[in-house]
Amino acid sequence: MNILHYLRCPLCGGGFSRNNNVLSCSAGHSFDLAKEGYVNLLPPGKGKNARTGDEKDMIRARREFLALGLYAPISDGIAELLAGYVKDDRETLLCDSGCGEGYHTLRITDALKDHVNGGILSVGFDASKFAAACGMKASARAGFTGENGIGSEGNALAYFLPANIFSLPLADGCVSAVISMFAPVAVQENLRVLKDDGILVTASSGVGHLWEMRDLLYTDVHVSDGVVPEYDGFSLAEEKKVCYTVTLPDKEATANLFTMTPFYYKTTEAGRNRLYGVDSLQVTVDTDLRVYKRK
Repeated sequence: MNILHYLRCPLCGGGFSRNNNVLSCSAGHSFDLAKEGYVNLLPPGKGKNARTGDEKDMIRARREFLALGLYAPISDGIAELLAGYVKDDRETLLCDSGCGEGYHTLRITDALKDHVNGGILSVGFDASKFAAACGMKASARAGFTGENGIGSEGNALAYFLPANIFSLPLADGCVSAVISMFAPVAVQENLRVLKDDGILVTASSGVGHLWEMRDLLYTDVHVSDGVVPEYDGFSLAEEKKVCYTVTLPDKEATANLFTMTPFYYKTTEAGRNRLYGVDSLQVTVDTDLRVYKRK
């Protein structure tokens, strides 16, 4: 397996070759490998790239919180769902669209590496180069980057690249499964890159997700209506509820979780002070996992 077989130039759509630490397409567009091993495939000057991705403090918060293992059952659940759909006798390409620092991507890759005899290659895309750097370092530690990084052969590989999830730098019809965890679903782009029998797997917040944190942050807590999302071109195939309670052991863990939620951007100072004032907090993790097939 080689990620270069699937990657495409974000400027012209051409295929890539690697020469030392540079990826180049036939049209002459070139992209340098960063020291961490990723290649920045965010095309410059595009309106949809106005968001530059998570900053270092948010990536740090995500990395430290997820290292506690409190969200591990979510990626466990996704891996269990994927195992029922991916074919173990052929090469499998997974695309994590909006992957963050890669914690869940790597856990899913590790869970499936012995299930997929044909080999598994995971590629995570996020608008943040800091997230990609973090993901590549973790992938290298796990042994999922091969001997020479991008372009290496191997039976279980995982790469992280800054890119626009609404214009993925991937060939048409090459992906076995797109994973979208707590991220916008780029419906038309997912349809483009998926194989005919490919699937879309989503993870979204359930009605009770982090209820206890929301109750501290806001005086008027709004509950979602629980409506199942519908996506043009896809039909719902399966649902799985992952719901449990965890204890945030200290102020740091509570602050890190808060920083990686949408609440961080829309909470008053008073609400923040209430949250930061607790020494520990028990919260509900309520996540809805769904598998969608192409129609």
